[in-house]
Amino acid sequence: MMIVQKLSRHLAIPVGIIAILLIGFFSWLNHAHQNAGTLYIKDHFGDRSAIDPIRISGDISDQYASMAFEINKGKLMKHTEVYDPPLLLPDHYKYVNGGKKRIDNLEYEVHGEGAFYVLYTDKNLLNVKNNGKSSLVYTKIAKANADGNYVNPLEYGLAKVGDHLYFTVPTAADSTGTNGIYELSFAEEGTTRTVTEFSLDQNKEGASLAVLGLAAAGDKLALILKENGHVVVRGYDPVSGKMLGNIRLDPSGSSYSNQYEAYTNDKVLNLVFQNNSVQTDYNTFYRKAVWSIDFHNGMQLADATTLDYASTWKDYYRSRMNMQYLDGRLYLVYTFTEPRPEDRFEGYLPIHLMIRVYKANQLLYEGELVSDLNDDLVNTFNWPEGESYDLQFYDYRLFDHLKLERGKGE
Repeated sequence: MMIVQKLSRHLAIPVGIIAILLIGFFSWLNHAHQNAGTLYIKDHFGDRSAIDPIRISGDISDQYASMAFEINKGKLMKHTEVYDPPLLLPDHYKYVNGGKKRIDNLEYEVHGEGAFYVLYTDKNLLNVKNNGKSSLVYTKIAKANADGNYVNPLEYGLAKVGDHLYFTVPTAADSTGTNGIYELSFAEEGTTRTVTEFSLDQNKEGASLAVLGLAAAGDKLALILKENGHVVVRGYDPVSGKMLGNIRLDPSGSSYSNQYEAYTNDKVLNLVFQNNSVQTDYNTFYRKAVWSIDFHNGMQLADATTLDYASTWKDYYRSRMNMQYLDGRLYLVYTFTEPRPEDRFEGYLPIHLMIRVYKANQLLYEGELVSDLNDDLVNTFNWPEGESYDLQFYDYRLFDHLKLERGKGE
């Protein structure tokens, strides 16, 4: 019996070592498996060195796992994190017209007519003490579309500079009186400050002025307008209220949508407007204009680029875009959805992530970040037209959280 006990004690050591090695091996194997998903850069046009000055990051994620990726100096790195148990609600926030607008983890909504109140909630449910705070803005707008319809959703009028939130009313071309830019206060006894005011009374006299929204560029504000049908941007110093400049962006004879997207890097504001589109029964070919406005020294138009790409017009939920203007080049990351065949179910067609670089409105490079994301959609392929299908959004991976920054070592 004594010999057996001694032998057991001696055997315990190698068995323990083997167990540790096996745990380490399977841990490594699991990690390797997690990072084994298809992901690589495919060059379509030009030299990949065109993206060297920029660092691109994002993720491919659902409620079960997230594969984070980063492209730096043209090299791709990736890392996968598995959620166990699955997340109840992955953060795939995207602003949609009429929804809440997220700025720095706070979600804002605007209500009112003549007098407006801006309400915010903290998306982190643990910070309930910050929920429900509001700021009231009184305006001198004589006619602010009494039926509650504005040229854009009211949230287009919100912009943040530093710790200060500003608001303008997206008034249509039939509004009169006085609009303005207002600094909001959410303090208990806070008072809204008027940064600047401007007249809308030219709308009485046959001219037209519509306020599309407000955007931030570094420490400056950009008021985005449609003046006599042309897209115009006025720059303002939010502290003094001084106007920095007034730039008409679109050439004569062009027509642009009232809705737009705004992307800011450093003190450059990139505005994206849809110019026109060609629509078939199922798909739309988009043509968009990107104007890059530099606020480093006053205000000047730095670049104008035309974007052409085909995509399915109904795929709002999955579409993503981001961009940066840097050293004379426009760097763009966006998704597009493959055109829909006539016999294909509308939702969840194959989607692709594209990378483009432009200089002086000329395409220098186009590449694609190829993944196996579309393998998730195999059960929606050839789904019969007209039959219902229970799509669970978070069971399918999405490209998300796309970000562009100046590259490391630049």
